Amino acid sequence: DLQTYVRYHDARLLSPAPEPFSLSIRQPEHYPTGLISIETVDGKNDCMHSHSRQVNVGSTLNIALNSATLVQLSGNQYLHGWMNHRFGADKKNHQLVARARQFSAFILVIGTMTDGTTLDPKDAIIVQDKDELLIPLLLEEIPTAKEFKDAIKSLSPEQQRFAQAYRSMQLSSSMFGLCVVQIKPQLEALLGLPADALDKEMKLTQDLMKLFIEYQVPSDLLSYNGHSESAALEDKIGNVKANVKAVVDVVELQKEQQLKDERAKSDMAMMMRCDGNMRCSGRAKSDMATMGMERGGSYTRCSGGITSWKGKQRLPTENVTSQSRMRGCAPRQQLPVFLYSDGADDCDSFSLGDYDVASAGTISIGEPIEESQEYECAALGSESQRNVGGKVTTSSRSDRGDSVTQQGVDFTLIPKKLDQSVEKRGDAASLHSTTIKTSSNWTRNRQANLLSKPKRHGLDADEIRKEKSKAFDLLDALSRSGSLAIAHSELHVVVAMTHCFEKDLMGTVICDNVNPIEKLEGST
Repeated sequence: DLQTYVRYHDARLLSPAPEPFSLSIRQPEHYPTGLISIETVDGKNDCMHSHSRQVNVGSTLNIALNSATLVQLSGNQYLHGWMNHRFGADKKNHQLVARARQFSAFILVIGTMTDGTTLDPKDAIIVQDKDELLIPLLLEEIPTAKEFKDAIKSLSPEQQRFAQAYRSMQLSSSMFGLCVVQIKPQLEALLGLPADALDKEMKLTQDLMKLFIEYQVPSDLLSYNGHSESAALEDKIGNVKANVKAVVDVVELQKEQQLKDERAKSDMAMMMRCDGNMRCSGRAKSDMATMGMERGGSYTRCSGGITSWKGKQRLPTENVTSQSRMRGCAPRQQLPVFLYSDGADDCDSFSLGDYDVASAGTISIGEPIEESQEYECAALGSESQRNVGGKVTTSSRSDRGDSVTQQGVDFTLIPKKLDQSVEKRGDAASLHSTTIKTSSNWTRNRQANLLSKPKRHGLDADEIRKEKSKAFDLLDALSRSGSLAIAHSELHVVVAMTHCFEKDLMGTVICDNVNPIEKLEGST
């Protein structure tokens, strides 16, 4: 394998030698939260090797979540140089791999650098609880400077200037950026807790993430609001837990109220659809009163017979005359009720409290039903269905924070400098600047719970968009809509070049009489 020898040769020739692009996500003196790497897709899963160094110490990275929110990240920044090679039409496929530990989570933002301090986010996702995310990468080679000049030399000056401006944009957009945000330490800073306060608070961390992602709850409702900043750690944690519980109780109350409202709307709609021809005899009304029926339910009758039943409580069992098992339902006791209609074929409804009564001459008595459950029965060739549900819709707007710009390495200028340097070399036709983009078909291995095995699931473009929305909602909460800088983050920028050989390896060595190792050594 030529790649193996090139790595061996670079380790002896270069100092420092290229290192595998396998990055551990961790805080100092802490267990790793996860891992990200760029690997080949050939069964070996070898990590690509790159030259790396830290740049822009103390500078701030800007990520725009929307037109009104600009998040600032003050973590470390690293630059990686990747020298790839290709023989003939044989292209290796690569993928970005992100893995998270159990009870750990981080946010991965993928994009391109638009200038020295701004990352244009293309994709974002939350990786948590032993997730393994596989993102295919698309490598596209840009024509060399010599090929570009040969292609535009016959154009007019105006057309040449346009082509040069477009190529400049292509080179600038070839800076592939990966930003990693650690969630737990940023939560501590957001809530006013000391460092490492949430290390052992797994349930509290999960509840906070759920409130931020699903309900967009403002962080001011959850943060520590005690009067003393010198309070004990247990007191601060207890205060935050109490705030979380209060918000969760309000959310659950809202859910219950919405379910009741939807159930009332469903019952009202059913009554309005009926023709009002149903009448109840005096004996039936008396029996219903003696049986203790309460207001709040309904019954549906069709000419074919019983269609559906529901209720919250068990009806009294006095005067039980018989028991029967209906198709698709549990056995129910039945009470005599005298109901009649004028023979119409339409469905009639009659409100009877929390119970449904069928016009077949009986009231069905079943087991108690929870608010979130619903039982449907089919008998005598007729069928009825009911759908009860609620939806919580939230929205948030924010003000843009002041951006911070500091002098440092402008990532977008690096491809241009490399292009100029390559043009001066004799083998300029072999070195191509390479852009890196993500594919639209991702794969995620996720374990639903601790007792199940991980299952592989593909993410299409729509699901990727939803994951990006969730990640942005959490970033908005962690940064307090751009007003709080995110210190626990890392930016990794990859600049890639590909050394292209026209023929395969054997053709290059034998037919062209070229030593590829020497060429790759000079390119590196």
